[in-house]
Amino acid sequence: MAQVPLEDESVDVAVFCLSLMGTNIRDFLEEANRVLKPGGLLKVAEVSSRFEDVRTFLGAVTKLGFKVISKDLTNSHFFLFDFEKTGPPRVGRKAQLSGLKLQPCLYKRR
Repeated sequence: MAQVPLEDESVDVAVFCLSLMGTNIRDFLEEANRVLKPGGLLKVAEVSSRFEDVRTFLGAVTKLGFKVISKDLTNSHFFLFDFEKTGPPRVGRKAQLSGLKLQPCLYKRR
């Protein structure tokens, strides 16, 4: 959600679990930055096949005011990331962050 009804810097933890499905991922992450307290934790769990380049994704997230605390790429289906809020986004709103683009989820029939 890109506009949650919470005060600025009011939460300790924000979680995106299989929820970065929109085309406006940047809006979601900027909103998480807005509501997280300084030093707050952002947890992300996403389907591994959605990532073209994990390093580029992590670099883009750090430009939005987060520091990578941990990453778990060992699972063949899901990637897990922990970020710490370090401050406001370090890039202007008009700056392109192509690393935030994730591939659509593909579901296999079983």
